[in-house]
Amino acid sequence: MPRHMFRPFLIALIIAIVVYVFKDVENVKVSPDERFLLLTAHPDDECMFFGPTVLALSFQTEALFSLTVSNGNNDGIGLSREPELRSSLAILGIPSERSFLLNHPLLQDNFTETWDAKVIAEAISPYIVSQKISTILTFDRHGVSSHPNHYSLYFGAQYLLASAPVGKRRLRAYALVTDPVLLKYSGWTTSLSKLLVPRISSNESIHSSGLPTLQFWSGLPSYVIAVRAMYQHRSQLIWFRWLYVLSSRYMWHNKWIEIEPGIGAR
Repeated sequence: MPRHMFRPFLIALIIAIVVYVFKDVENVKVSPDERFLLLTAHPDDECMFFGPTVLALSFQTEALFSLTVSNGNNDGIGLSREPELRSSLAILGIPSERSFLLNHPLLQDNFTETWDAKVIAEAISPYIVSQKISTILTFDRHGVSSHPNHYSLYFGAQYLLASAPVGKRRLRAYALVTDPVLLKYSGWTTSLSKLLVPRISSNESIHSSGLPTLQFWSGLPSYVIAVRAMYQHRSQLIWFRWLYVLSSRYMWHNKWIEIEPGIGAR
């Protein structure tokens, strides 16, 4: 290549890479028969951890529901956080008629308390039946941040799957994979991996454990929407949450692994 053409070529290449990395991509297609329930522990979980998934699904289907187990009343401001949650979910594409708040007396926000799996399963089961849910989306056994309320939902989902079938449909559940610390805070740079790893083009791939997995990506437009949703949680906007929004991989990428049925875990 002639020397005088190298610089324009390099600039064009950099622009092309930036556009590719930060644009919203076409995520996995979901079946029109699928009905999803996002199961979270507290207000703001939906945008801090699950944004790429919620946005990817809400663009494709209206059969996406949200069930938040507690109103985040650990600091005594739960009633203030409830409208913040509704506003955030609306921005992410889940209107109030498809969002539910459980606020069970035995499942209250507490950073040191592990919730009982059987209580969780019994509390969420009516929502599974009434909304004809086929797929639950929740935290994995590490809860992303090791919050006991987060990982309790994983064991609650396991318990529910192991119990008697809910309705006549086969219920499945997926857990959001907790990444190692360095990856967890890789922020926007995680989007660079789209250049190195082929994007998932089918609904499922296989994890090293042999279980099916799903992946969802956000580009810059979806990231901005998730930040807008986070801004609705004004009672929570302290400096370290903004640092999280800027540095978290979960604002850009979600990887899911299917949950196997089980009883007798934590």
